Amino acid sequence: MLRNIATLLPALFAALVLSAHADEPVKQDKSPSKLPSQDLRQTTPLPYNIQFPPTRPAEEHVPNTVHPSISAEARANAVSSMMAVNPFSLRDMIAMMAVKYQAKEGLKYDEVVEAMKVKANEINFKFVGHNPLWKDIIAITGQTETPRVEFFSFCDALVAREILDYSLEFAIFLPCRVAVVEDAYKKIWVMTLDWDVRWLDASPNPNKITGKMRENSILVRDAIDKIMRAGALGEF
Repeated sequence: MLRNIATLLPALFAALVLSAHADEPVKQDKSPSKLPSQDLRQTTPLPYNIQFPPTRPAEEHVPNTVHPSISAEARANAVSSMMAVNPFSLRDMIAMMAVKYQAKEGLKYDEVVEAMKVKANEINFKFVGHNPLWKDIIAITGQTETPRVEFFSFCDALVAREILDYSLEFAIFLPCRVAVVEDAYKKIWVMTLDWDVRWLDASPNPNKITGKMRENSILVRDAIDKIMRAGALGEF
């Protein structure tokens, strides 16, 4: 089994390389985002005749209900099995889950934030929360040189309700949060969790989200991407 799983590692490495493109500074030509996961549907057979375990059958569920959880022991065993063949460090794995853009040289932190808010208002995406974490750290530690990091929350309430009706557990990802951080070199970065539902297109599991939910989720992701890019470019 481990040998079969190991044959998938080149694909995982490829995914890591593709994710690195999101770490580059935002292009000044304002070209649209070229995300690596536009179409992940399996079109070629897997190598070495790899056999995956069968998925659960298609199931009905009551909207706005909590899904039964597996036990802590079963979860730990599943994760441990995956980690046994995982070549990535924790930093690698976190980087793969993040979309991040470096702000244009010369932009000030507050200008990045203001540009994001302007873009959110322009595309009718509601700004719903702000957490200036760095101020709390300074107040507690007295370390005034603490790098600046703040979190900004945005939401489309109707899409959020649709997603929660499908899975209440998705509440842990809501609202959509964008972090604006200052790194060790005083450069400003805009970043967020990358939850691209198009990844699910490659899954053989028949319990898919609806086509409408898929399209709405993509619209939300694209809206957050526009807000981040506007901030990184200082577009007012």
